[in-house]
Parts: sequence; C-alpha cells; structure tokens
Amino acid sequence: MSRPSSLRTLRPLAALVAVLLPACGGGAGDQPSEPSANQFGDCARIAEIIGEPTWVRPDDSMSMKCTLPPDRSVCISGVAIVAIDRFDETRDGKASGNFYIEDAVTADNPADFSGVTVFRPSFSPPDLRLAEGDVADFAGNFEEFGGPSTFVFPYCRTLPELSGTLSFRFDANLPLLPRKITSDDLKSYDTARKHIGTLVRVEGLTLAADGKFDSSKHRWTAAIAVSGSIEQGDQPMISNELFDIDAAIKDKTAPEFKAGTVFKGITGVVTYFGGFRLAPRSPADIEVMAGQ
Repeated sequence: MSRPSSLRTLRPLAALVAVLLPACGGGAGDQPSEPSANQFGDCARIAEIIGEPTWVRPDDSMSMKCTLPPDRSVCISGVAIVAIDRFDETRDGKASGNFYIEDAVTADNPADFSGVTVFRPSFSPPDLRLAEGDVADFAGNFEEFGGPSTFVFPYCRTLPELSGTLSFRFDANLPLLPRKITSDDLKSYDTARKHIGTLVRVEGLTLAADGKFDSSKHRWTAAIAVSGSIEQGDQPMISNELFDIDAAIKDKTAPEFKAGTVFKGITGVVTYFGGFRLAPRSPADIEVMAGQ
C-alpha cells in the first residue's frame, strides 16, 4: 500500500544521489553481474539506521505533543528486494509502487529492524528494472513518518520509511527466508515495529473474523486472532496490499477466509499505516491446514 504525500515536502535528491551512489557502489552504465570484493558494500545497513522509537508517548493518544526525529540523508548498501507492490488495490493509481527491502547480509535469518519500505523509489540508471531477489543500494532520505495530512498515527507512533534512489548491486542467489513470528508479535506497536518491511511467516494463524471486502475503498482485510485484549486500532489484519486476494478467493486459487479458520502458515510483508498488516505476495504465501 502506498500513501499520500508527507506533510513535509521532500528535499531535492539529485545532488545527494550523485554524491552517494558511487560510494554505495551503484550508478549508471552497464550493471555488474558479479559482486565486488565487499559484496554487500560499505554503506550502512538498515538495522543500523532504524531502532527503538524513543519518541513514542503512551499518554498521548491524539499525538498532540510529539517530538519526532528529523529526516536525514542516508546511504544503505546491500539490500535485498523482498517484495514490489505492483497491485493498485484502491484503483486510483496511488496504492502501488512501493518496494520492500531487507539487509541482504542477514536475508537467511532476518534481524530486528532489518526491513523497511521504500516509498515509490526512483532508479539509477532511470531505466533500471529491479526484481524480487535482486540486491541493490539506496541513497536518499530516511523519515519517521507520523501520518498523512488527513490524520496522524496515535501515541506519536511512526512509520520508518525511505524515499530516494535504488541502484543495482548484483543478481541475488541468496535465500530470502521469512522470519518466523507469532500472531501476538503483531498485536502491538512495541512488538511489531521491529518487523515492519520484513518478510515473515506466521504459523498456526487463526482468523478472528471473516475476510471482508470494502467496495468503497477496494480494500480486503481479515482480522488475525491474538491473545488478550487490544485496542481496536491495534487489531492486526491480513490485507490485499500486494495482490488481489478477493479475486483469488473467487477463482479458488486462494482459500476462503472464515472466522476460526486455522492456517498452517501465512507468509507476507509486515506493513504499518496506523495499524499492522500482514500482506501476502501471492496465493503461494497462503498455506492451509490439512483438512480445512
């Protein structure tokens, strides 16, 4: 899912990209088919940039007293493309184009805070086409996004997000293995933030309610059962951000999503926009329990 523009206008990135991309190892011209001696590059890792949100205020549900960290310029090298949002679920041209990336150095065992969203990136060279599994470099802006112009996220919570330029590093033959988490890991900002932008697998996932399609917004969601009580806004959902789940159910390439259904496992990218979502990439990410 993409989002409306930030309250702040993004600063011009052309000069920054010109300076940082050579340092990250990317740039224009023919792309290398083999990695350099340092295959993951010398810039920062995602997990070195994103961390615990010390600015969150549990006593400020309306986010009236927030002191969010400032945007900053970053160079990140050696990121694996784990998902590309090609599905415009809202049918207005605004809900696609994001990339989801992880530190390639830990792609076989993702660490905390090792994934992030890249908001509708540009590319160097401009005609570069990246695919899932490629390893790339990033140069641009890092922001702790507090919400769009129409509302703010509660309790000064933020979405860590990149905006800028991706350049090719090498064709990956690294395993993109999902991190195994539980449904309860998604039920609060404290436990789920570290998984934003990361490919995860939730085994034994149970549905708390039937999946439903909102025809006014063209969004499909299904509530995930978690233990204990939670605020309504913290209810984690399965969502159709990365592919058309509703259509897949209708043509029987995906199973029915009924309250109480237990799945052997669902793989997807963890997203956040005021609430946490698990976004499968295709029907192959949805594994039903035998006998259901």
